Amino acid sequence: MPCGRRYYWGRKLRCFLDNFCRKPQPVLPVRDPARIVPFAAQGVATSSARPLVSIVIPTRDRADLLACAVETLFERASWPNKELVIVDNGSVERETFALFDRLRGHPDVTILSCDEAFNFSRLVNEGVRASRGEVIALLNNDVETSDPDWLSPLVALTVDPRVGVVGVKLLHEDRTVQHAGIALGIRGLVAHAGAGRAADDPGPYAMLATTRRVSAVTGACLLTRRGIFDSLGLFDEKFVVEFNDVDYCLRAGAAGYAVVWAANPMLLHKEGSTRQARPLRKQEVLDRALFMKCWGQSLVDDPFYPPELTLHDESLTLATAPRNGW
Repeated sequence: MPCGRRYYWGRKLRCFLDNFCRKPQPVLPVRDPARIVPFAAQGVATSSARPLVSIVIPTRDRADLLACAVETLFERASWPNKELVIVDNGSVERETFALFDRLRGHPDVTILSCDEAFNFSRLVNEGVRASRGEVIALLNNDVETSDPDWLSPLVALTVDPRVGVVGVKLLHEDRTVQHAGIALGIRGLVAHAGAGRAADDPGPYAMLATTRRVSAVTGACLLTRRGIFDSLGLFDEKFVVEFNDVDYCLRAGAAGYAVVWAANPMLLHKEGSTRQARPLRKQEVLDRALFMKCWGQSLVDDPFYPPELTLHDESLTLATAPRNGW
């Protein structure tokens, strides 16, 4: 065979082999800002429509944290129609009992004793059963605020008949985001989307600065109406430590209610900006297994989380690989 034809067919063969062996490049999902769904309350909570708000706080000792939460979220709160229910789960410290003695003198404060094995869902449920309000505000004992009007915008959202659950922007003490809504599928489970970003960072599509629909919010500050809480069957006490809040939100969503995260007000959550890594405890493993059994299919695609954002972490950076199903 002449050299020219050998060269020609050699090139054809190399081209064929290159095309045959080349791996197809993944096609990343297109940007989808429509996943960010802003939400505004249909009305406002005013003097003519101020339902009784029941603030429910489970606690165990740490009187320093609880005292700050009670003072800023309840005693200083400008909302006039409110009560406080503290659910004590086996406190033993003198400072805690001294705080309880002071608070018992307040006509709108109830202190329950629940001396049994820790079950966060049960503590919440007992507190709600002992309350009287149309609006339930669940709070951790390590949350505080400098805004006396913190309840007004949240109650306005909560009493909207379209809404089932309302959450709020929570910050660490270093003014980074702790909670701006929970997204499904991050790290194969759920996570606080945008955690670690600066408080004034709007994030992609201004999602950290926009009151919007989300799939779930944290129980560290969660508002809901009593009628919805009762109709959904309270917090599921099979979720002892984790996912009780996410499970409640997903049940509310499945019942046709919007879960809304409010960009304002911003509350401080002294959870700690960093935590020491540790193995999962047995109950946490059980809670996660139960959550996967109940809601695993929902983790495939969060309808309120843009598909081009990463699922590897909470950073809200662009994904480097497509999601399954896209």
